[in-house]
Amino acid sequence: MHTMGSSDGDDSTNVSTTAGKIFKIIRDHGPLYANDIVKRTGLAKSTVSEYLERLLSVGLLRDEIPEGSKRRRLKVAESAGYVVGVALGQTRLNVALCDLEAEIIDSVGGPVDLVRETPDRILARAVDFARELEERAGLGPSALFGLGFSLPSPVDYAQGFPVNPPVMPGWDHFPVASYLAQEFTCPVFVDNDVNVMALAERDKGAASTPAYRKASFMLVKAGSGIGAGIVIDGEIYRGAKGAAGDIGHIGIDGDETLCRCGNRGCLEAVAGGRALAAAAEAAAASGRSPFLAEVLGRGNAVDMETLARGAASGDETCIQLICLAGSQIGNVMAKLVNFFNPPLIVISGSLVKLGERFLASIRESIYHRSTPLATADLVVKKSALLERGATMGAAILVLDEVFSHRNVGKLMRRSPG
Repeated sequence: MHTMGSSDGDDSTNVSTTAGKIFKIIRDHGPLYANDIVKRTGLAKSTVSEYLERLLSVGLLRDEIPEGSKRRRLKVAESAGYVVGVALGQTRLNVALCDLEAEIIDSVGGPVDLVRETPDRILARAVDFARELEERAGLGPSALFGLGFSLPSPVDYAQGFPVNPPVMPGWDHFPVASYLAQEFTCPVFVDNDVNVMALAERDKGAASTPAYRKASFMLVKAGSGIGAGIVIDGEIYRGAKGAAGDIGHIGIDGDETLCRCGNRGCLEAVAGGRALAAAAEAAAASGRSPFLAEVLGRGNAVDMETLARGAASGDETCIQLICLAGSQIGNVMAKLVNFFNPPLIVISGSLVKLGERFLASIRESIYHRSTPLATADLVVKKSALLERGATMGAAILVLDEVFSHRNVGKLMRRSPG
C-alpha cells in the first residue's frame, strides 16, 4: 500500500476517527448524498462537506450524478487502487484481482496438492498468478493496496501463519504473511477460509441485506473439510487463538471413524466430501448402487455432482448418502443454533452441489434438534457466491484493514492544504 505519512497540523485522533467514520458509512451504504451522511453521522453539514472534499481530493471517493438529478452522490472510488485475494484450498489455488469494492476484475487458478507440495512452491505459484493478473491489467506495484490470503486451517491472525493444520504438512507456523509482504511490499493479511467467506457473504452475499448487514450469522463451508465462519454484530469472531468455528472436528457420538486429525468420529471424517466420496465408491463396488457402479465402470470418478445426478435419477443409495450427510451436519449445527441463536446460516462449499435434498436434510435436522425459540426466525440458505466467496472475502479482509479508521486518517493527512 502507499506509504502514509503523518500530519503537521491536524489532530490525528480526530481526523482518523471522523474520516474513517464517514468513509465506512459510504463504503457500507453508498452511494449516498451528503445529507444522508449528515443524518447518519450526526455531524454538522460543514464538517461533513470538508471531509468529503478531502476524501475526494486523495482519490478515495468519487461523485456521481444520477440521471434526472442535479445532486451528486458519493461512493468509493473503486478504481483508485486494487487488492489481490488469494484462496488456497485443499486441491486448488485461486487468485483474483479486485477493485476497492471487492468486485473481481480478473482471476486465475490451478490445482495444488497440499500433501506433496511445499509451502514455498505453492506460495511461489500464488505470487506468479498475482503478477500475471497485474501484468494483464497493466498495473504498477503502487496500485496494489494489499493482499489477502485464505487458508484451509486454523490461523494465528495477528502473526499471519497457520497453526497445526491437520492436512497441510510443513505449513505449521510457516510465515505466510511475511513471505508475501517481501514479494509485494504491501500489507498482507492471512485468515482461515471460512472467515473470509463469511466476510464475502456479509458484504456481497446472503447477509448483505439491511436485515443482516450488521447482525450476527454463520457461514458453514461443507467440502472436503467442514468449518464455520462466525460473524457477531457485523464483525468476524475468531476466538482467543483464531480457532473459533472449527466445527469439522466436533465428535459424532458413537462413531469411531478415524479422522486425519488423529481423533475418531469427527464430523468431517463422517460427512465431509472425502468421506462421502469413499462411501459412494464402496456402494458402487458392492453393487448397492447401480448408478454409481456404472459411473465407476466407465472409469469416471465419483464427485458431488455425480451423486446429485444419481439422486435425481432415483438411485436410492445416492439419495440415502446425500440425506445422511446433510442430517449429520445439521445435527451438529443444531447444537450451534441452540448455543449461538443466529438469525441466518449460509451454506457453502462443494457439498452444496449435492442439491436441494442435501440442504433440506440440514434444515430438517436443525429445526428438529434445536429449540423452537432458537429457530423461530432462523433462515438457512445456500450461498450465491460459492467459488467466488473465498477470493472476494480475502479481498474484503484487506479492505476492512486498509480502510480502518486509522489508515483512512493517514490518507486524509496527506491531502493538500
